[in-house]
Amino acid sequence: MKLNKYFLLSLTLGLSILSCNDDDNEINPISIFGCTDYNAFNYNLQANTDDGTCCYISGCTNPNAINYNADACYDDGSCSETIIGCTNPNAINYNPNATEDDGSCIVLGCIDEAATNFNSEATNDDGSCEYSTSYLLSGSWDIVSLEYSTEIDLSFIEAIIGFNPGNQEVSGEASDAGSWTFQYPEYEYSNNLSFSTEPITVIAFDIPSIPIDVSSNGTWELVNNNTNLLATDDMTNVESTYNILSIQPEMLFMNGIIPFSQEIMGFSIDLQIEVEMQLQKQ
Repeated sequence: MKLNKYFLLSLTLGLSILSCNDDDNEINPISIFGCTDYNAFNYNLQANTDDGTCCYISGCTNPNAINYNADACYDDGSCSETIIGCTNPNAINYNPNATEDDGSCIVLGCIDEAATNFNSEATNDDGSCEYSTSYLLSGSWDIVSLEYSTEIDLSFIEAIIGFNPGNQEVSGEASDAGSWTFQYPEYEYSNNLSFSTEPITVIAFDIPSIPIDVSSNGTWELVNNNTNLLATDDMTNVESTYNILSIQPEMLFMNGIIPFSQEIMGFSIDLQIEVEMQLQKQ
Protein backbone atom coordinates (compact mmCIF):
# COMPACT_ATOMS: atom_id res chain seq x y z
CA MET A 1 0.00 0.00 0.00
CA LYS A 2 2.83 2.34 0.81
CA LEU A 3 4.33 1.71 -2.58
CA ASN A 4 1.09 2.56 -4.31
CA LYS A 5 0.81 5.78 -2.36
CA TYR A 6 4.32 6.81 -3.25
CA PHE A 7 3.68 5.95 -6.86
CA LEU A 8 0.55 8.04 -7.03
CA LEU A 9 2.29 10.98 -5.33
CA SER A 10 5.20 10.80 -7.74
CA LEU A 11 2.86 10.63 -10.74
CA THR A 12 0.92 13.69 -9.54
CA LEU A 13 4.09 15.75 -9.05
CA GLY A 14 5.38 14.77 -12.49
CA LEU A 15 2.20 15.84 -14.25
CA SER A 16 2.26 19.17 -12.39
CA ILE A 17 5.84 19.89 -13.55
CA LEU A 18 4.99 19.03 -17.17
CA SER A 19 2.02 21.39 -17.03
CA CYS A 20 4.22 24.28 -15.84
CA ASN A 21 6.75 23.67 -18.61
CA ASP A 22 4.04 23.86 -21.28
CA ASP A 23 2.87 27.27 -19.98
CA ASP A 24 6.42 28.62 -20.11
CA ASN A 25 6.84 27.63 -23.78
CA GLU A 26 3.87 29.81 -24.97
CA ILE A 27 5.24 33.17 -26.52
CA ASN A 28 3.02 36.27 -26.58
CA PRO A 29 3.52 38.20 -29.97
CA ILE A 30 5.07 41.77 -29.82
CA SER A 31 3.15 44.55 -31.72
CA ILE A 32 5.21 46.61 -34.19
CA PHE A 33 3.29 49.65 -35.35
CA GLY A 34 3.77 51.24 -38.80
CA CYS A 35 2.50 51.28 -42.35
CA THR A 36 1.73 47.81 -43.57
CA ASP A 37 0.70 48.77 -47.15
CA TYR A 38 3.57 47.89 -49.46
CA ASN A 39 2.15 50.41 -52.03
CA ALA A 40 2.84 53.31 -49.68
CA PHE A 41 6.07 55.33 -49.79
CA ASN A 42 6.65 54.63 -46.10
CA TYR A 43 5.83 50.93 -46.08
CA ASN A 44 7.40 49.23 -43.03
CA LEU A 45 8.37 45.66 -43.66
CA GLN A 46 8.76 45.02 -39.92
CA ALA A 47 5.36 46.41 -38.97
CA ASN A 48 2.64 43.95 -38.05
CA THR A 49 0.12 46.53 -36.86
CA ASP A 50 -1.01 49.31 -39.23
CA ASP A 51 -1.11 52.68 -37.44
CA GLY A 52 -2.74 54.67 -40.26
CA THR A 53 0.42 56.51 -41.21
CA CYS A 54 0.70 55.21 -44.76
CA CYS A 55 1.80 57.97 -47.14
CA TYR A 56 0.97 58.06 -50.85
CA ILE A 57 2.20 61.57 -51.83
CA SER A 58 5.93 62.28 -52.15
CA GLY A 59 7.63 65.65 -52.57
CA CYS A 60 9.49 68.34 -50.70
CA THR A 61 8.31 68.61 -47.12
CA ASN A 62 10.57 71.52 -46.10
CA PRO A 63 8.37 74.63 -45.76
CA ASN A 64 11.43 76.86 -46.29
CA ALA A 65 12.16 75.42 -49.72
CA ILE A 66 10.94 77.11 -52.90
CA ASN A 67 9.36 73.85 -54.10
CA TYR A 68 7.68 72.97 -50.79
CA ASN A 69 4.66 70.69 -51.29
CA ALA A 70 2.14 71.10 -48.49
CA ASP A 71 0.34 67.92 -49.57
CA ALA A 72 3.45 65.76 -49.50
CA CYS A 73 3.87 63.46 -46.53
CA TYR A 74 7.01 61.72 -47.73
CA ASP A 75 10.17 63.72 -48.49
CA ASP A 76 11.78 62.60 -51.75
CA GLY A 77 14.92 64.72 -51.37
CA SER A 78 13.89 67.22 -54.05
CA CYS A 79 13.81 70.31 -51.83
CA SER A 80 15.48 73.38 -53.34
CA GLU A 81 16.81 76.12 -51.08
CA THR A 82 15.57 79.67 -51.59
CA ILE A 83 18.36 82.22 -52.18
CA ILE A 84 17.21 85.83 -52.42
CA GLY A 85 19.12 88.14 -54.79
CA CYS A 86 19.42 89.60 -58.29
CA THR A 87 18.70 87.06 -61.02
CA ASN A 88 19.37 89.32 -64.05
CA PRO A 89 22.69 88.35 -65.66
CA ASN A 90 22.95 91.86 -67.18
CA ALA A 91 23.00 93.52 -63.77
CA ILE A 92 26.22 94.60 -62.09
CA ASN A 93 25.07 92.88 -58.90
CA TYR A 94 23.91 89.64 -60.54
CA ASN A 95 23.95 86.67 -58.18
CA PRO A 96 24.29 83.40 -60.12
CA ASN A 97 23.25 81.46 -57.02
CA ALA A 98 20.03 83.39 -56.46
CA THR A 99 16.80 81.48 -57.01
CA GLU A 100 14.36 84.31 -56.26
CA ASP A 101 14.70 87.90 -57.49
CA ASP A 102 14.37 90.52 -54.77
CA GLY A 103 14.17 93.56 -57.05
CA SER A 104 17.69 94.71 -56.18
CA CYS A 105 19.15 94.40 -59.70
CA ILE A 106 21.18 97.38 -60.89
CA VAL A 107 21.45 97.65 -64.67
CA LEU A 108 23.47 100.57 -66.04
CA GLY A 109 22.49 102.22 -69.30
CA CYS A 110 20.54 105.02 -70.93
CA ILE A 111 17.12 105.53 -69.34
CA ASP A 112 15.93 108.40 -71.58
CA GLU A 113 13.30 107.08 -74.00
CA ALA A 114 14.10 109.88 -76.45
CA ALA A 115 17.66 108.62 -76.91
CA THR A 116 18.66 106.41 -79.80
CA ASN A 117 20.29 103.93 -77.40
CA PHE A 118 17.50 103.81 -74.81
CA ASN A 119 17.80 100.68 -72.65
CA SER A 120 14.45 99.46 -71.36
CA GLU A 121 16.20 97.22 -68.80
CA ALA A 122 18.37 99.97 -67.36
CA THR A 123 17.63 101.09 -63.81
CA ASN A 124 20.44 103.62 -63.41
CA ASP A 125 21.56 106.14 -66.03
CA ASP A 126 25.26 105.91 -66.81
CA GLY A 127 25.47 109.04 -68.97
CA SER A 128 25.73 107.06 -72.20
CA CYS A 129 22.56 108.41 -73.85
CA GLU A 130 22.93 109.34 -77.51
CA TYR A 131 20.49 111.52 -79.41
CA SER A 132 19.78 112.05 -83.07
CA THR A 133 20.74 115.43 -84.49
CA SER A 134 17.10 115.99 -85.41
CA TYR A 135 16.06 115.50 -81.80
CA LEU A 136 18.77 117.84 -80.55
CA LEU A 137 17.78 120.54 -83.07
CA SER A 138 14.16 120.50 -81.97
CA GLY A 139 13.20 123.69 -80.13
CA SER A 140 13.87 127.43 -80.23
CA TRP A 141 17.38 128.89 -80.43
CA ASP A 142 18.78 132.40 -79.98
CA ILE A 143 21.61 133.54 -82.26
CA VAL A 144 23.88 134.81 -79.49
CA SER A 145 26.78 135.67 -81.79
CA LEU A 146 27.33 135.83 -85.53
CA GLU A 147 30.24 136.42 -87.90
CA TYR A 148 29.29 137.60 -91.37
CA SER A 149 31.03 138.29 -94.64
CA THR A 150 29.81 139.35 -98.10
CA GLU A 151 30.63 141.50 -101.08
CA ILE A 152 28.39 144.34 -102.14
CA ASP A 153 28.43 146.22 -105.43
CA LEU A 154 28.42 149.90 -104.48
CA SER A 155 28.45 151.25 -108.01
CA PHE A 156 25.00 152.64 -107.42
CA ILE A 157 26.46 155.40 -105.21
CA GLU A 158 28.83 156.70 -107.92
CA ALA A 159 26.60 159.69 -108.52
CA ILE A 160 26.78 160.55 -104.85
CA ILE A 161 30.50 160.20 -104.12
CA GLY A 162 31.81 161.05 -107.57
CA PHE A 163 33.47 157.71 -108.40
CA ASN A 164 32.59 154.07 -108.70
CA PRO A 165 33.71 152.19 -105.56
CA GLY A 166 32.95 148.84 -107.21
CA ASN A 167 32.67 145.71 -105.06
CA GLN A 168 33.44 146.15 -101.42
CA GLU A 169 33.80 143.45 -98.78
CA VAL A 170 31.51 143.80 -95.84
CA SER A 171 32.36 141.71 -92.75
CA GLY A 172 32.12 141.88 -89.02
CA GLU A 173 30.46 140.44 -85.95
CA ALA A 174 27.08 140.86 -84.35
CA SER A 175 25.37 139.65 -81.19
CA ASP A 176 21.75 138.90 -80.41
CA ALA A 177 21.28 138.58 -84.14
CA GLY A 178 17.96 136.73 -84.28
CA SER A 179 16.61 133.25 -83.74
CA TRP A 180 15.80 129.85 -85.23
CA THR A 181 12.99 127.45 -84.36
CA PHE A 182 13.02 123.82 -85.44
CA GLN A 183 9.96 121.62 -85.06
CA TYR A 184 10.59 117.89 -84.84
CA PRO A 185 9.24 115.49 -86.01
CA GLU A 186 7.21 117.92 -88.15
CA TYR A 187 10.43 119.13 -89.83
CA GLU A 188 9.22 122.73 -90.05
CA TYR A 189 11.29 125.79 -89.24
CA SER A 190 11.14 129.54 -88.86
CA ASN A 191 14.03 131.95 -88.54
CA ASN A 192 14.79 135.62 -88.27
CA LEU A 193 18.18 137.16 -88.93
CA SER A 194 18.35 140.74 -87.67
CA PHE A 195 21.51 142.85 -87.33
CA SER A 196 23.30 145.81 -88.91
CA THR A 197 26.63 145.64 -90.69
CA GLU A 198 29.52 147.77 -89.57
CA PRO A 199 30.02 151.03 -91.50
CA ILE A 200 32.26 150.93 -94.58
CA THR A 201 34.92 153.54 -95.36
CA VAL A 202 35.79 153.92 -99.03
CA ILE A 203 38.73 156.36 -99.36
CA ALA A 204 37.35 159.37 -97.53
CA PHE A 205 33.72 158.47 -97.71
CA ASP A 206 31.88 156.67 -94.91
CA ILE A 207 29.13 154.38 -96.06
CA PRO A 208 26.64 153.76 -93.24
CA SER A 209 25.84 150.30 -91.90
CA ILE A 210 23.38 148.19 -93.78
CA PRO A 211 20.44 146.82 -91.78
CA ILE A 212 19.97 143.10 -92.41
CA ASP A 213 16.53 141.76 -91.63
CA VAL A 214 15.70 138.36 -93.08
CA SER A 215 12.83 136.11 -92.07
CA SER A 216 11.94 132.71 -93.44
CA ASN A 217 9.53 129.86 -92.84
CA GLY A 218 9.58 126.44 -94.41
CA THR A 219 10.72 122.88 -94.08
CA TRP A 220 14.06 121.40 -93.13
CA GLU A 221 15.90 118.12 -93.38
CA LEU A 222 19.30 116.70 -92.53
CA VAL A 223 21.52 115.36 -95.30
CA ASN A 224 25.04 113.97 -95.67
CA ASN A 225 24.89 111.82 -92.53
CA ASN A 226 23.26 114.58 -90.51
CA THR A 227 26.13 116.99 -91.10
CA ASN A 228 24.18 119.44 -93.30
CA LEU A 229 20.93 121.26 -92.66
CA LEU A 230 18.87 121.95 -95.76
CA ALA A 231 16.22 124.65 -95.26
CA THR A 232 13.61 125.29 -97.98
CA ASP A 233 11.64 128.54 -97.89
CA ASP A 234 7.90 128.00 -98.35
CA MET A 235 7.38 131.26 -100.22
CA THR A 236 10.33 131.25 -102.62
CA ASN A 237 11.32 127.58 -102.64
CA VAL A 238 14.90 128.82 -102.21
CA GLU A 239 17.10 126.22 -100.53
CA SER A 240 19.78 127.23 -98.03
CA THR A 241 22.42 124.81 -96.83
CA TYR A 242 24.13 125.06 -93.46
CA ASN A 243 27.01 123.01 -92.11
CA ILE A 244 26.43 121.76 -88.59
CA LEU A 245 29.82 122.28 -86.99
CA SER A 246 28.87 121.16 -83.49
CA ILE A 247 25.68 120.41 -81.63
CA GLN A 248 25.00 119.82 -77.97
CA PRO A 249 21.72 119.79 -76.06
CA GLU A 250 22.04 123.52 -75.28
CA MET A 251 24.53 124.85 -77.84
CA LEU A 252 24.73 124.80 -81.65
CA PHE A 253 27.38 126.03 -84.08
CA MET A 254 26.68 126.16 -87.81
CA ASN A 255 27.65 128.15 -90.87
CA GLY A 256 26.17 128.71 -94.28
CA ILE A 257 25.01 131.27 -96.83
CA ILE A 258 21.89 133.36 -96.33
CA PRO A 259 20.32 134.97 -99.42
CA PHE A 260 19.42 138.62 -98.80
CA SER A 261 17.45 141.08 -100.93
CA GLN A 262 16.79 144.62 -99.85
CA GLU A 263 16.28 148.09 -101.31
CA ILE A 264 18.98 150.57 -100.32
CA MET A 265 18.82 154.20 -101.38
CA GLY A 266 16.26 153.24 -104.02
CA PHE A 267 18.37 150.44 -105.44
CA SER A 268 17.58 146.75 -105.15
CA ILE A 269 20.46 144.88 -103.56
CA ASP A 270 20.85 141.10 -103.71
CA LEU A 271 23.48 139.58 -101.46
CA GLN A 272 24.77 136.16 -100.45
CA ILE A 273 25.86 136.57 -96.84
CA GLU A 274 28.25 133.98 -95.41
CA VAL A 275 27.53 133.52 -91.74
CA GLU A 276 28.85 131.47 -88.87
CA MET A 277 26.45 131.37 -85.97
CA GLN A 278 26.54 130.37 -82.35
CA LEU A 279 23.05 129.53 -81.10
CA GLN A 280 21.86 128.84 -77.59
CA LYS A 281 18.65 126.97 -76.84
CA GLN A 282 15.99 129.03 -75.17
